[in-house]
Amino acid sequence: MQMTEPSERNRVQVALRIRPVTKLDKDVDKVVARVCDSNTVAIGGERDMRTYSFDHVLAADQNSVFKTIGQPMVVEAYKGFNVCLFAYGQTGSGKTYSLLGDMKSSELCGITPRLVRQLFDEAQRLVEEDPDLAIKMSLSMIEIYMEKLRDLLAPLQHGQEPEQLEIHEDTNHRVYVKGVSVHPVLGFERMMELISSGNANRQVAETKMNETSSRSHAIIQITMQQEFRSTGKRDLECTISLVDLAGSERQGKADSSGQSFEEAKKINYSLLMLGRTLNSFSERKGGDAFIPLRESKLTRLLSESFGGNSKTWMLATVSPTAYNLVETISTLDYAKNAMAITNKAHINKLTKVLDVRMLRALTVKLEISLDKLVSERKEKEMLVFNLEKNRNALQLVVEMAQSQNVTNNSIQKGFQQLALANHDLKRRIEASSQGMIWALDNEVSFLFFKGRCGINLEGVLLGVRRAFCCALETDKGSLTSTKLNLQLFPIGLDVQECEDPMKLVNKDISFCLHVVGAENIPSEFSTRTFCQIKLRCDQGDHFVRTSIEENTCDPKWGLIKQFQIPKLSHEVISDLLSKHLFTFEVYGFSV
Repeated sequence: MQMTEPSERNRVQVALRIRPVTKLDKDVDKVVARVCDSNTVAIGGERDMRTYSFDHVLAADQNSVFKTIGQPMVVEAYKGFNVCLFAYGQTGSGKTYSLLGDMKSSELCGITPRLVRQLFDEAQRLVEEDPDLAIKMSLSMIEIYMEKLRDLLAPLQHGQEPEQLEIHEDTNHRVYVKGVSVHPVLGFERMMELISSGNANRQVAETKMNETSSRSHAIIQITMQQEFRSTGKRDLECTISLVDLAGSERQGKADSSGQSFEEAKKINYSLLMLGRTLNSFSERKGGDAFIPLRESKLTRLLSESFGGNSKTWMLATVSPTAYNLVETISTLDYAKNAMAITNKAHINKLTKVLDVRMLRALTVKLEISLDKLVSERKEKEMLVFNLEKNRNALQLVVEMAQSQNVTNNSIQKGFQQLALANHDLKRRIEASSQGMIWALDNEVSFLFFKGRCGINLEGVLLGVRRAFCCALETDKGSLTSTKLNLQLFPIGLDVQECEDPMKLVNKDISFCLHVVGAENIPSEFSTRTFCQIKLRCDQGDHFVRTSIEENTCDPKWGLIKQFQIPKLSHEVISDLLSKHLFTFEVYGFSV
């Protein structure tokens, strides 16, 4: 379950990188792209020169590019924000080199290897500082080729076409690729091995503009979870997306034909849709303008990065020569439009508590089912009695959950549980109509486990310390295999053993109750457990609850409470010796 905080509005950060002149460049003497300063570039000749300003105009070395873009991404990711970097530019302008580079060289490797190393270095530092922290990372790689999605890390059978994947949306309208493989990763070397393997599976081809031109878009997604064992800190989750777009190219310059021509058409179509999306952000006057994010698979997959829950960086790469001036200006216009995009990023916090609205909805549904059952099966009083207990138990959990900051993200799961409960209820009604009564004791309840026991105050009145290991009973009086461990003892400076409790008449007694924990709670109901203590007193029953323990059949609550009873009388002492002062109810839930 994921809980989000109020969003933080932030603009897409745009950086420009001008590739050095290479042997494939035409008219190498005519350099038309010049850096003015760290934020401005000039394009064109002396008569028709125009300038563009961006957040960063980067130097040529790989390390400077990483420090400008990659390091801030790591910092924001560890805060719990989703982050995204997408590289856009003409084919052969240095996108893949900037993102990956020579992954075996510490000097020439690109943003991705450096970012992955810093992710694991920071994880090691944080775990050493906080032993309660565990950091988990996983990797997925997706390729968009000819408007078709495939998993770059899925094993391929010889001679078989890769499986085509589909884009779906969850109940919160977040886009995901159904069926893509997710690979848990424990270290830097393993993640880089997977990235290298996925990159080797990409579609590439030689063109006149680039000897190893990427013929597809590739998306690297790293999911990171920060989980704390203590309840005082919130777990965090984020997604780090690194997008290497296929290069835009003009057909005449690329000299493509046949399959390459078809690839180029699909590439240019998806980039055209991306351009329209960027233009829509730049041209819209108000917040209600239509943004065409569904026009292509690329823009749909990047929808969170454009105006959604992400902090986004764009790296625009261009050629410096006059031969590519048209493509360079097109790239700069796209980058300028991207600066108009404002995202609504928020910290993604995970919570394990039950959702209040979900439980309220469950309670309402159960009450409706109960009313219908009473009207149709009045003679089944025992069945109705047990259903009322289930309803009251859910209301109790609602009260506990209201003291915790829960969200709507678990409502869907609650509806699934309700559907199962209603299915079980129908089967019970059908069985009743056939003359059969299904067992409804708490050990086999379709919602939760409940066991109870009680103790009196004899040991305290005798001035001795006692430990109890009480076997729990169901509401029908059947013994269960679950036991509750307790300690009860008098406290005070004048505590001493007393053979006759009646000698305590007109005196005050103070004592301490220690609810240690339970043993052997049924495993199917061990997801969440707690103990409720009912104290009998003149003003009415008083209730105390332990904390909630998760995923254990032997919870350790360690609740300690002190009590005092003033001015004991003969009647009170007799009552404390013969009747239970404390009643304990242990609950175990399957969700």
